[in-house]
Amino acid sequence: MNRKMNGAWGISGFVLLFYGMLFPALSTEWSGFIFEKIEISMQGEDSGQLLVVTFSYIARNAITFTMIYFGIMLLTKYMTNTARDLLFQSVFLVQAVIAIYTLNILYSEYYAYLPHLLTVVCILLFNRQLHAERYHSLLFFILLLLTIGAMQWLNLTPSLSRYGFGQNDFAVSLKAVDEYLTGQSLLNSMSIIFFLAFIFIALIFTMLIRLFSNQLETQRLFHEQGIELQKTKDDLIESKVYQEMHTLVHDLKTPLVSVEGLISLMEMKADASDTKTMNYYERIHQSISKMKDMIADMLSEDVRNEIEIEELMDYVLSHLSMDEQSIEFELITEDPVPTIQVNKIRMARAISNIIENSLIYLHETGGKITVTVRATEAHVSIEVIDDGPGIDKEDLLHIWKEGFSTKNSSGIGLPFVKRVIENHQGTINVASIPGSHTKTTITLPHQQGKEAVS
Repeated sequence: MNRKMNGAWGISGFVLLFYGMLFPALSTEWSGFIFEKIEISMQGEDSGQLLVVTFSYIARNAITFTMIYFGIMLLTKYMTNTARDLLFQSVFLVQAVIAIYTLNILYSEYYAYLPHLLTVVCILLFNRQLHAERYHSLLFFILLLLTIGAMQWLNLTPSLSRYGFGQNDFAVSLKAVDEYLTGQSLLNSMSIIFFLAFIFIALIFTMLIRLFSNQLETQRLFHEQGIELQKTKDDLIESKVYQEMHTLVHDLKTPLVSVEGLISLMEMKADASDTKTMNYYERIHQSISKMKDMIADMLSEDVRNEIEIEELMDYVLSHLSMDEQSIEFELITEDPVPTIQVNKIRMARAISNIIENSLIYLHETGGKITVTVRATEAHVSIEVIDDGPGIDKEDLLHIWKEGFSTKNSSGIGLPFVKRVIENHQGTINVASIPGSHTKTTITLPHQQGKEAVS
């Protein structure tokens, strides 16, 4: 519960408790009506009038003590910041005893402590079964009303008077009239019936709430397990794909060595005076060397090399097909940009994936892709903006999930990008306005920022 809401409950609790303590004084006309009806039923020997005044007495007390106890509950929740533990129960009990003691001082009526202690115990027992935090106050109020109604009927049971039940003036008068009219049979039978009815309803209500809470808890656990299972499944898929790719890349080394050997043999047999042919051989050797470096970087994910951002972006663009005439591409580099330490192959593949996504979206409609590179004190920012159709807000929530795609592709692009960026202690953020643009921002720590921190 946040502090603002907690404070509101505390104020509400104080107001209810205060008004409940004043209610007997504010309802003097109601009290006069009860005494008047008691006299009429006595004089007219009318048991019907006795029933009317009995229900009126029960209603008056139910309103009074519901306000008092509900106010105490809200105050206790405010003071303890909880609703069920031992501290809550202790503070609630102390405040209830103080409230009844204060009522007995303020008014001439005497409210016996035993019935109210029994009321508090029942309320707290019911309260322990309430696990729906969101609706706790409402459920507590319903159970409180049922419990107070049950105990007020118990107060009017003549056979329990010897145990301290029904000692206030109204209850004593009602039981005296009942003894005169029916020999205590009316109130004895009615009180027990209504007490059992209220308690039974409260028990059934509590059981239903407990079952409902357990069902919600079970659904929550199933949901969490489903998420965990999906994560495990994604991890297994990712692991399998990575292992297959790792094996494939590793297997490329063998034919590459053969190609390098054959090229060397061909170079040895070639005419050394043929400058053009020898130049071709040199370029082939350079390409093979680059491929070997790429394979080494791919097989060793943790390899990091210091690189200029211009070199990285040139490498990215050299592997992109930018022949689409309807798509305009612009690279903006704000000088100076410090060097970064990355796995060149994996980082280039990650940035390429982002630009390729923009190319896919702009393939049919055309448009512009702008890549802006800038530096802050600690990071290098690579911002890719396209003026394509954008991504729906609902889809933005799922773009990092394995297998998700809005273009019926494999759906491994952005999850791969996110892993690469985060493995380099960077961040990635995608923002989009449908019908306007999509902006992807990558931030990576640069060498100057690391040196400043160290």
